Amino acid sequence: MNFRHTKILERARSQGKVTVEGLAAEFDVTLQTIRRDLTDLAEQGRLERVHGGAVLPSGQRNIRYEDRRRLNEAAKARIGLACANEVSNGASIFIGIGTTCEAVARALVHHEGLRVMTNNLNAVPILSANSANSVLVTGGTLRAADAGLVGAQTAQSVRQFKFDLAIIGCSGLDRRGDLFDYDLDEVVVSQTVIENSAATALVADATKFARKAPARIARMSELSVFVTDTKPPELAHTPPRTIIAGRG
Repeated sequence: MNFRHTKILERARSQGKVTVEGLAAEFDVTLQTIRRDLTDLAEQGRLERVHGGAVLPSGQRNIRYEDRRRLNEAAKARIGLACANEVSNGASIFIGIGTTCEAVARALVHHEGLRVMTNNLNAVPILSANSANSVLVTGGTLRAADAGLVGAQTAQSVRQFKFDLAIIGCSGLDRRGDLFDYDLDEVVVSQTVIENSAATALVADATKFARKAPARIARMSELSVFVTDTKPPELAHTPPRTIIAGRG
């Protein structure tokens, strides 16, 4: 693997996506040279080619949680702030698993009177830092890869409550407007949360537009709001109200 390949992978991990034109300008080489680089990396299974560039590979397994936390980190922070603006003090909310949901938790730190249930153990110390809020953790099976609680017991915990707003993530979003994840045990929880919430917000950055995952969570039209960082592609089904978290 040559110097450009290493740098291209670093860009993909930090930004979520790399473009042919952007890389050609950065390395001062031709578009064809970058296309060959991306093809080589795709053949090695390190990247997945998309129109105009490449993204980290997707499929049957998610990438490591620490890598996901760094992936498009600034955009996730903006999404977190935009979603937090949708939450009123004193609300009853659910926060799901994932790095973007974790970013929402960070943005909610100054809210007051929140009643929060979560199956995201990464979010618990963040939310608990403000004693003006109460935090309830679901039961369930611990998924060590990302400190998430999943499975039937988690879903049963959720059924005991009604939320003003549920905040969930996903691993992939297709052009039909369906959202997907990798783990059926997590999907069951997300579906239960949607059923038990007056409103549901999906938080997902633009890297999810080009990723695939096997297990269907729901259709976008079932949700109340979609908070993202880039204008999403045109969907076959009407999306919910969409908030694009700008750079500000």
